[in-house]
Amino acid sequence: MTKNILGIGFILLFLIQNLAAQNTIEGIIMNGEGNFPLVGASVQVANTDFGTMTNEEGEFTLMDINFPININVSFVGYKPVLLLFNEAPQDLIIRLKEQPENLQEVVVTAFETSKRLIETPSAIGNLGIKDIERYNALSPQQVLNTLPGIKLETTTIGRYTLKIRGGNLGEIGHADDYKTYWNGIPISLASGSVPLGQLDFGSIESMNIVRGPSGSIYGAGLSGVVLLENRKPTYNQTSFQTDALGGSYGTHRYGATFATGGQKSDLRLQYSQVHTDGYRDEAASDNEFINLNARFFPSEKQNLSFIAQYVDRSYGIPGNLTAEQVTENPRQPNFSPQLDNGLRGKNLLVGAAHTYRFNNRWENNTSFSYQVYEGDFLIGNDFFIAADRSITTAFSVRTATTYHFKGLFGKDAQWVFGGEYTRGVNDVNEHGNGFESPIISARATTDRSFLAFSQLEMQLPQNFTLTLGASYNSFRLDFQERLIELENPRFSKEVNDFSPRIALTKKINDSFFVYANVSKGFTPPPRAAIDNNGTQVNFNLESTKGWNKELGIRGTTFKNKLSFDMVLYRLDVKDVILPRIVSNLEGIELVVSENAGAVDRQGIELKTEYVLVKNPKNILSRASIFSSYTYMDHKFETYNTVDVNEEGGVNEINFDGKDIPGIHPHTFVLGTDILTKLGLYFNGTLSYYDKIYLNNANTVTDNSYRLLDAKIGFKKNLSKNLYFDVYAGANNLLNDEYNASHQYNSSFGAYYDPAPKNNFYSGISLRYSL
Repeated sequence: MTKNILGIGFILLFLIQNLAAQNTIEGIIMNGEGNFPLVGASVQVANTDFGTMTNEEGEFTLMDINFPININVSFVGYKPVLLLFNEAPQDLIIRLKEQPENLQEVVVTAFETSKRLIETPSAIGNLGIKDIERYNALSPQQVLNTLPGIKLETTTIGRYTLKIRGGNLGEIGHADDYKTYWNGIPISLASGSVPLGQLDFGSIESMNIVRGPSGSIYGAGLSGVVLLENRKPTYNQTSFQTDALGGSYGTHRYGATFATGGQKSDLRLQYSQVHTDGYRDEAASDNEFINLNARFFPSEKQNLSFIAQYVDRSYGIPGNLTAEQVTENPRQPNFSPQLDNGLRGKNLLVGAAHTYRFNNRWENNTSFSYQVYEGDFLIGNDFFIAADRSITTAFSVRTATTYHFKGLFGKDAQWVFGGEYTRGVNDVNEHGNGFESPIISARATTDRSFLAFSQLEMQLPQNFTLTLGASYNSFRLDFQERLIELENPRFSKEVNDFSPRIALTKKINDSFFVYANVSKGFTPPPRAAIDNNGTQVNFNLESTKGWNKELGIRGTTFKNKLSFDMVLYRLDVKDVILPRIVSNLEGIELVVSENAGAVDRQGIELKTEYVLVKNPKNILSRASIFSSYTYMDHKFETYNTVDVNEEGGVNEINFDGKDIPGIHPHTFVLGTDILTKLGLYFNGTLSYYDKIYLNNANTVTDNSYRLLDAKIGFKKNLSKNLYFDVYAGANNLLNDEYNASHQYNSSFGAYYDPAPKNNFYSGISLRYSL
């Protein structure tokens, strides 16, 4: 009898425990990337006061509930989700997408860590989906140019030049390129750049730009680092989206997107076409993109992301004009209309990244990318024709291991160490007189770069944080000419550089941070400078180097309504690779590149935003104004060259103290965003660019100009599943005359590439969610 009673008791206990388990939901709340848990996230039963918060591991438990049940999950700075459960889920992991409302909520993934932007010890410009959607999806130019210290120049869709702090001295001497990462995956070529035109702007969710060489953990690059994240599906939702846009000068875009997000994986597939006839003749552009992004989350300890992109792109190059030609007809081409001037190319990019958290102390992230590009380049007029056909391949791999521990004074600390390797091969066949003519040059260039880095971050007393970083960089270039006879048809050049960094951050309070940052940057010499465009090899050429000093202040005030981000910087660049004229034969100058110059860059960058209204219940639900200001004082410290006339006479030329061409001393941007409860919205931006010099002697200038852009639209959820956004916009409403780009130090006075006057567009986007 006793045994029967005990047996019944065990059965009842089992049933009670099983019933309790069936009325319990357990899970983990993490950020959208699955990189770290969200501590203090709210988990609430819908339409009740019953709920809980996540612990230090991001874990939560809801007990004594009845199914089916709706659960609201939210966290400050992230998009909330509403989830329906008909039964207790197993191994539940919920990932929330970032949706910051102010500077305090912005989280950036940079320097192999994720933290709030406000406490990051570096000058970083952040653009989220809210900023990107202020403009149309044709080009990143408008949104990037709202950042202080940033200017993206474009002559047509897909042909871009990104200048970070006025960097890229390519037209003057040597280009100090930037590096690019997509979802943390390195996608730059070994030579140090990747064309932004190869990326579909409509697939980008956020852009973080490290200004200046404070990214020693990323290796080469005096200008900085571009960190891109693709748009991601909403958790537990499947959607279909289509968008269409039409505008002036035959411009149109069409896109179609499928996205699905689940607990263990998500996927986003996008197809888009972008075309414009261009403002100037011979400036048409066609772009066709296919983007695939997928992520897999086997457990809370690891995640795997995958990217793939195919692009078929082309754009015309009309060539720069003289002042007289601009007055005569600013839309005319300078290259021959009988030729199909421009670039035509196809690019395939694939990459993957794997993150594994061994425990609370150790974590590793390893990624790779492979890309192949095939393209033709053709320009010409009555005097010359340049026709190149090239194939470029590149492979990159990067690994970083993070160790969390208790450092000095028992404070939190972390150590990151790892390496990155990139190899690129560029084969170019040059034709003498168009692609129908024989090949006159067949050359191959192989670039190899290796980076080993280490970074230590320690919390110190009195709310200080110390960051110590360094990287060792080795760059090697191998060149071979297979067809024509040269004095040096085959050569190799290797340079090695060490790049340290130290930064100190002081937390004044939760809303106010100050930081100081000192770092060394460098850029290896390019092939064209090493062999002086095939004339002679300079084996003594070294990297351009520079020390960057920054002092920054970030914070929010007036109850988080006003946010500000200001930085003062000075970058002293030495061993600048600059051209020197060494001879003149019947008017043809022989130019040799040397480490002959020094440049001083200093400036101020400021960005502010003030939220006037923020209440979803009001008819005027949100209104804000933002501004950015950039002051740049960039000068040649030393630059001495000579002018050799046809008789052999030599004239010394000194550009010491002259302003660097292409630098706007003052740039000011003012914008406003208005959103109503009904769904009507307005975005307006006014930009001012100061005059610039166009040559080293500072004798030729281009005028200042203003740009007024506006967009008005209506967006609304028509039903629980259907969302639409219809809009219209205009650019350059003030009808100012200005130039989209310039050719600096032009020998024939062809400095100018005129930009369009006022132009218009309209579009619609529809999304259906399951």
